[in-house]
Amino acid sequence: MAATIVLGILIAAAFGFGVRKAYRAFFKSEAACCSEECGSCGGGCNKQKLLDESYRVRAEKIEKFPIHREIDVDGMTCEKCILKVVRALEKVDGVTIAAASLEKQSALVGLKKNISDETLREAINRAGYSAGAVTA
Repeated sequence: MAATIVLGILIAAAFGFGVRKAYRAFFKSEAACCSEECGSCGGGCNKQKLLDESYRVRAEKIEKFPIHREIDVDGMTCEKCILKVVRALEKVDGVTIAAASLEKQSALVGLKKNISDETLREAINRAGYSAGAVTA
């Protein structure tokens, strides 16, 4: 009887953790670091391929903007980092679209109006990362 109760509690706890993790990943976009789930993939896992494809698609759109910038970003290590940098940049007034790459350790932004490089750097720094050189 006691073993059944303990087993029930363990199953309920595991289920609760799984629901919480799924909720956060889906509704709050708090995706787990790739290294937490599959070890250091070195770019070979499906998540990394999806990230690379998403970056490529966004980068193609950004290149069509008359005003666009590339910013060096130091400190990104996972997909959650990419999301934080992209969201921070897209909150800046005048930024239409942003993309970030782990491989290149940089971010791209498409602008609808000219924005100072310092404003873009500040957005990245506020997100918890180090912004470097900004190139047109």
